Amino acid sequence: MRSQFGESVGALLDRRPDAVAVTADLLHATGLAGLRDRHADRLINVGIAEQNLTGVAAGLAACGKLPVVCGYAAFLTLRAVEQAKVDCAYNEFKVILAGLASGLSYGVGGPTHQTFEDVAIMRAIPNTIVVAPSDPVELDHALQAAAEHPAATPVYLRLGRGPEHVLDRPGAPFAIGRAARLAEGRDVCIVAHGAMVLEALLAADLLRAEGIAAEVLNMHTVKPIDRGAILAAAAQVRAMVVVEEHSTVGGLGSAVLEVLEGGHAFPVVRIGIEDAYPPIGPTPELREALGLSGPRIAGRIRGLLTKAAG
Repeated sequence: MRSQFGESVGALLDRRPDAVAVTADLLHATGLAGLRDRHADRLINVGIAEQNLTGVAAGLAACGKLPVVCGYAAFLTLRAVEQAKVDCAYNEFKVILAGLASGLSYGVGGPTHQTFEDVAIMRAIPNTIVVAPSDPVELDHALQAAAEHPAATPVYLRLGRGPEHVLDRPGAPFAIGRAARLAEGRDVCIVAHGAMVLEALLAADLLRAEGIAAEVLNMHTVKPIDRGAILAAAAQVRAMVVVEEHSTVGGLGSAVLEVLEGGHAFPVVRIGIEDAYPPIGPTPELREALGLSGPRIAGRIRGLLTKAAG
């Protein structure tokens, strides 16, 4: 994901003379180090100062530039939230805010570097788009779509740290605000984004072998969310499960329930990080321990459908 981010930002700077990459002393961690030879005049390192980082980006946008802000999600969305809100969103500046190492992808960094609040924070800011790509290919699509989006609004890209499995084709369709249906099924709909899309697909495969048909929606855009896709799934399934590598408070699950607030006649379960600090450890082990692996998700769905049938 990091190497793809560097390549995608480099390609954007190649295409757009107005594009500028701004980072907080993370040239190597964000894959941007290779741009020093190609675009030294449009690669700005402000040091470890995320608030200044976001403010500088807003200033660049005010001067007609397209800034791509590159930082760790934990610091970009918590430490610099005021600048994202006031300097960027309130002033209607087009700024791409790329938060890397989100969720549990930096699990060994502990609570200071794990990021499970960012979606809730960023989607609560008016005039802000929130996108969580599932793999490096979708990251490239999302960055291009963010750069081309006509609205004068910041776009928060929630990115992992790697390595990620590649699910998408380079030519796969992508549109901000439009979910991708990756599997069909009328028993249960699994809604996921980011790294959890792969786990949702693994869970669907396990369930399919047992005769349970699971629809999988890649809800890469949390805001604006694809209401039509959610309501269409709700009209035909017996249950809905939202899987997110984020707190169950205020994230994708909350956004889905907001769409369904008019009423629904089936159970909706949110699988994510409960209202507590996760432990410290390698990412795969943390996901398994917290119920965010394909087999654990399949087990929750199996129990949910059994309970609903009874």
